[in-house]
Amino acid sequence: MKTLTITGVGPGDPSLLTLAAVDAIQSSTVVSYPVSIRGGDSLAEQIASKWISKDKKKLPLHFPMVKDQKILKNAWQVAGNELMKLVDQGERVVFLAQGDISLFSTGSYLSKELEKNHPDCLVKLIPGVTSFSAAAAKSKLPLAFQEEQLLVMPVPGSSDELKVILSEAALLKRVVVLLKLGKKWRWVKPLLKELDLLENSIFAERLGFLDQKILKASNLSSESSPYFSLLLVRQGWPLIIP
Repeated sequence: MKTLTITGVGPGDPSLLTLAAVDAIQSSTVVSYPVSIRGGDSLAEQIASKWISKDKKKLPLHFPMVKDQKILKNAWQVAGNELMKLVDQGERVVFLAQGDISLFSTGSYLSKELEKNHPDCLVKLIPGVTSFSAAAAKSKLPLAFQEEQLLVMPVPGSSDELKVILSEAALLKRVVVLLKLGKKWRWVKPLLKELDLLENSIFAERLGFLDQKILKASNLSSESSPYFSLLLVRQGWPLIIP
């Protein structure tokens, strides 16, 4: 049966690739990965480069960072067709996705595309370490204890929305992970200050790369942040703790 593997490669640190991911790369004949700009670099390929030997064929696939549904659907379809051409030729193909393949991932869209239009191909999915798990470990901030809840989401569109989310989280003993911070940091910081949460929030940027940054949100300026940045917001601790 035709098979293709989609694997997460973690948030940036090559040592955080799973053994399953490394094995999939080493067993492949073709390594494919997403690029947001034609001819541009791929973070996923960069992370996994240590295990991509020179004998591997490489296939960068263009996934534009736009909201136009027609453009996105066309990109998924083109990518699926390109990958299946190689699978039909007998190649062992692995597609790399940054982070985990099931969380805001190009890998998820690609998997669904193959499932819909190439049902005769068995798609193997290999999970990866998430950016917020890595941030929690690096900052030594546990994501959840005992009966606590965990909410993972992109930063909402407005200060009012986020205020409601954080207020509800305080009542429910819910730790909040805010992804895709970017330029929204300009209004998120004043809100955290208003709610007295700056000292309880951890900012993380470009985890696993040489220029990674992990610090208390109170120590970060109000300037805009890159796309690959996040916040961990913990508003309390369990009564029983070492």
